[in-house]
Amino acid sequence: DGSLNNVNIEQQVLQSNPILESFGNARTVRNDNSSRFGKFIEIKFNKSGTLIGASIETYLLEKVRLISQSEGERNYHVFYEMLMGMNDEEIDQFLLTDYTAEDFKMTSCSGTFDRRDGVQDVDTYVELRDALEVMGFSPEQQSDLFSIASAVLHLSNLSINSIKGGEESEIDYENPHLEPILQLLGVTKKNLNQALCYFKIEARGQSYTRAVQKEKAEKGVEALIKATYSAMFDYIVRSINASITVKKTATSKPGAGGRALTDKGNAVIGVLDIFGFESFKVNSFEQLCINYCNEALQQQFNLFVLKNEQDEYEREGIKWSFISFPDNQDVLDLIWKKGFGILNILDDQCRAPGTTDKTFANDIYQKLTGKPRFEANFRQVGARQFGVFHYAGLVEYDTDGFVEKNRDELPREATELLLSSSSGFVKELAEIISSSAAPEPAKGARAGPKKSVTVGGHFSKQLAELRAKIDLTSPHYVRCLKPNGALIPDHFDPLMIVDQLRCAGVVEAVRVSRVGYPQRYNHAQFVTRYKNLALKELAKAAKGSRKMKPVDTLVDAIAKKMVEIDPTLAAPIDPKSRSDSKVDLMEVGIQVGKTKVFLRRRAFDILENMRKAYIATATVKIQA
Repeated sequence: DGSLNNVNIEQQVLQSNPILESFGNARTVRNDNSSRFGKFIEIKFNKSGTLIGASIETYLLEKVRLISQSEGERNYHVFYEMLMGMNDEEIDQFLLTDYTAEDFKMTSCSGTFDRRDGVQDVDTYVELRDALEVMGFSPEQQSDLFSIASAVLHLSNLSINSIKGGEESEIDYENPHLEPILQLLGVTKKNLNQALCYFKIEARGQSYTRAVQKEKAEKGVEALIKATYSAMFDYIVRSINASITVKKTATSKPGAGGRALTDKGNAVIGVLDIFGFESFKVNSFEQLCINYCNEALQQQFNLFVLKNEQDEYEREGIKWSFISFPDNQDVLDLIWKKGFGILNILDDQCRAPGTTDKTFANDIYQKLTGKPRFEANFRQVGARQFGVFHYAGLVEYDTDGFVEKNRDELPREATELLLSSSSGFVKELAEIISSSAAPEPAKGARAGPKKSVTVGGHFSKQLAELRAKIDLTSPHYVRCLKPNGALIPDHFDPLMIVDQLRCAGVVEAVRVSRVGYPQRYNHAQFVTRYKNLALKELAKAAKGSRKMKPVDTLVDAIAKKMVEIDPTLAAPIDPKSRSDSKVDLMEVGIQVGKTKVFLRRRAFDILENMRKAYIATATVKIQA
């Protein structure tokens, strides 16, 4: 039974992927199966190396994609999979009869409906259904998920009418999508209209209802779509974790097989699959959060590279303390530091009444102009934009939508609408929405009122926890590069590769490495490669009474010749004592370690030119 259980766990860990891909991946300009959320999977093994469980944490689902996509992009895969893959019975059940992706605003606004990679939505729908079954989602739960996905499709087509001269609004009762919305969400026409077209004001213990104009009601529809789908995604992740997380039971006996009682003695492998650095024609709040994450992970990567360098230098017994490595802490402070970080300023704006994107933009111009890595020139201020000099280069951000996206509030009336549903699943989603929007608990006895949770604040907290987890591990890094943007074989686009290397932090990591001793050879390799540059000195040392390693003799001889070629490398040698004097190798940029020779970039370039010149001269002599 134990082995069967373990096989099931392995299958479930693997089968979580098709589910998360369907509900969280989409076609983008660069990638037909791009994850639009961050994911950290912890995979746990017992002492014998058997997989016993896993847990998944997700970050920053891209909700704005539900409302609009750029040209050449799609919404989340699940919508197209349903419309293409469902049989007639399912189509009828989820009220999608005679509809295609072209009929819904949220799947047609970009004019892109297919995938370029040859993957068919019909096939991935079958894989999704199989994965849901393996993961333990009951037929009722699966029905609930597809009902919500269908409901948001219909919601995107719901129209709002202006009434009373544009001062008020109401839902379009003739809209053909209204009835499916009511059935799928389990709400009444009256309650839906009340939630979208009216809001409550409480003053002096009294509650007043006020109508909203058409534009605000339409924003309410968008907020309802984003909140409902996001809550469903959270529900999916929680359900997956409930199936694959290591169970702890009080009745398990010490040494018992099966899934672990405690984490003691278990090994953990963490896999972080997270969004890369982003820079588009228009960059908004989502890109700032994503690039902040990449800055934080890049700092961690730089420290990892630096630590590896330092460990290597110490093992080899060479001096390195004089090396000053670059750091991007100033960018992290600019984005998230108490008092003046961009996201902190945004949080303050979101918690104050009557604030807008304009007041936020003015606040950052006032507080951050002149700060390192921040840019706000005349043109940018006029367009309410600002620039941040990231490790991968300058990114310009447009403040339009920053305040609304950071608040990410579903109006109380809409939450109450979902809570009034006849569907138990919709009520559960409402509870998820309410709990995620609950204010943070006050800290300390003198703590002020509870602060509402913002998207930026929550993401920063998640990021800090993620970095703490990574610090406890021995990280390994995998960088994925696309050879071209046309998705065709045998075509290498150098500019695209360089851009990806820069955005993946590889160029920055190379810069960190090059500050120290980027070139290194073991002693035998160094002697073999460069011995022709000091044949006389090596022969003389071999006959001499003093025993010197060939590598030391070679390095001393080469260093003197390098200083002759470039006197700026080190202090000049006294010609009278030239044969005995030694050059300061650290000044030249060469150090001999216990097993390796270390070269700084400039020293390596000179040395390679010397070698090329020797080979060229020798070639001419041979040919003559």
